[in-house]
Amino acid sequence: MARADEPTEVNRRGQLLGVAFLLVAVLFAVLLGTGAFSGSDPAEDASVVDGVRGTEETTVLLRGVPQEGITLGRSEAPVTIVEFVDLKCPACRTFTLKEGPAIVQDLVRSGRAKVELRVLALESFRPDTLVGRTAVHALAEQGKAWNMAELLYYNQGPESEAWLTPALLRKIAGASPELRGAPVVVRPTPATTRMGAEAEALADELEVTGTPSIFVRPSGRTDKGAFERVDLRGTGSDAGKVASAVSDLSR
Repeated sequence: MARADEPTEVNRRGQLLGVAFLLVAVLFAVLLGTGAFSGSDPAEDASVVDGVRGTEETTVLLRGVPQEGITLGRSEAPVTIVEFVDLKCPACRTFTLKEGPAIVQDLVRSGRAKVELRVLALESFRPDTLVGRTAVHALAEQGKAWNMAELLYYNQGPESEAWLTPALLRKIAGASPELRGAPVVVRPTPATTRMGAEAEALADELEVTGTPSIFVRPSGRTDKGAFERVDLRGTGSDAGKVASAVSDLSR
């Protein structure tokens, strides 16, 4: 009798294994679709103009969005998002290129928030990260800081190499419609020194220990108690976490 039951038991096990494999396949497809296994370069499919990656994407992203100094967005936006970044930081690159477009489209263009770009110069990335920061801060005076920062992330080199050179900055400026003709400043000026010092001082006050670090605050307040850190840990998109923080602050 036991032998007679064996085929039925084997068939049942086969059916269960088939269902299990199907569930695994479905789960894998879902995770793949959400990018859970994606280690691809976020700039891999970006446009290339004169050897500079991301020029067209940057133009589209920032077209028509006001820039004043280091701030992107409408001056009357009720919430300010504060981004602490380093131009050579790989995690900052990923955040900017993968999450930045949603933040600009959903929060900045809608007028719900504006974004401050607080560029740090971490010791581990010096000295060339200082050159890049100076160039970005100099362009802030012309309302073009975000264009250069965005393009530097598209064209970021290895973090252990001194790739952020005056030659690269000039190459990027020459390929970008918005930056073409703008002077590329690589030596500190009183204005760029002030902006760098302000970023470092605010980072120290808020106990920023790494980049990217994101905060939100009511636009009318700059005291330490007004800043709320956005926790980027856990699952879900970082842009979604920033949007939730903006919504919470807007209530």
